[in-house]
Amino acid sequence: MDKPAPKPPISQYSLNELIALSGDDSRRGMQSECLTADSQSDLEAFHFPCRIDALIIGIGTVGEMTISYNLQEFRLRKNTMFFCTPNTILQVKSMQGFESHVVVISSDFMHSIPINLHDLMPAMLQQVGNPCVQLDDAESSSMREIIGLIEQEVRAPEQPYSREIVRNLLSSIIYKIANIRHNALAARPDEAKAPRDRSEAYFRQFMELLGENYRRQRSVRFYAQQLCITPKYLSTLIKRFSGSSVSEWIDRYVILEAKTLLKHSHMSIQEIAYSLDFPNQSFFGSYFKRVTGMSPTQYKGSDL
Repeated sequence: MDKPAPKPPISQYSLNELIALSGDDSRRGMQSECLTADSQSDLEAFHFPCRIDALIIGIGTVGEMTISYNLQEFRLRKNTMFFCTPNTILQVKSMQGFESHVVVISSDFMHSIPINLHDLMPAMLQQVGNPCVQLDDAESSSMREIIGLIEQEVRAPEQPYSREIVRNLLSSIIYKIANIRHNALAARPDEAKAPRDRSEAYFRQFMELLGENYRRQRSVRFYAQQLCITPKYLSTLIKRFSGSSVSEWIDRYVILEAKTLLKHSHMSIQEIAYSLDFPNQSFFGSYFKRVTGMSPTQYKGSDL
């Protein structure tokens, strides 16, 4: 009996690499920083878990698609809005004639969008935890109109103020999402518990550092040193702002990577342990069991 082909480890793509995979290598300038599309390409790469270093915002227009978002499954259909932050682990599980209006924004371009993070953070934190929301026809039409304006501007010959126009249109769509989330939170006030103070600046910097370093650095002290504050102060700020401790955020990133590799790669447990900078398989096993309640072997063989 032939052995099944091994599954590759998690791939990671920049927006330019994503454009190359689509077969369109003609994009230059702003077209390589802000990609718009009116359908969802059935790229072979997305049949395995992957990360994209870009922000993805889309609205389903027809058909259905099931995606895995950080190992949680979501079903997308007509009028489903989806919002994927950079370096989220994505995988297409199934697709049935699914099409959507999508805008994909490189991380560098995203940082230049004029938004007030303090005002948006409560809604954005909820969006990260629940990336898909069903819109009514009016909300969906409004969102698609903004994406259409972005597409017109991006595809037209670049003018002196084209980037500012696109940045402000992107700001508009992000605020539109925040409005939708705000209304959802107002309808369910128990969910609106995200605190709001100046600590969001540290939270944002911490999350960026974590995304870059979690495979090698799991100590609170390291992240505090990078931010030039004490570990105790960092812990206080992050807990106050997000509701989770620095250690909990670190554990989430490490365990998410470990779970994905255990389920979707041909790597051995020892190889996974080394890739995440554990001294040996035993240390990795103890850490994994402490956080998840089961051993790596048990998780690998489970249906979770």
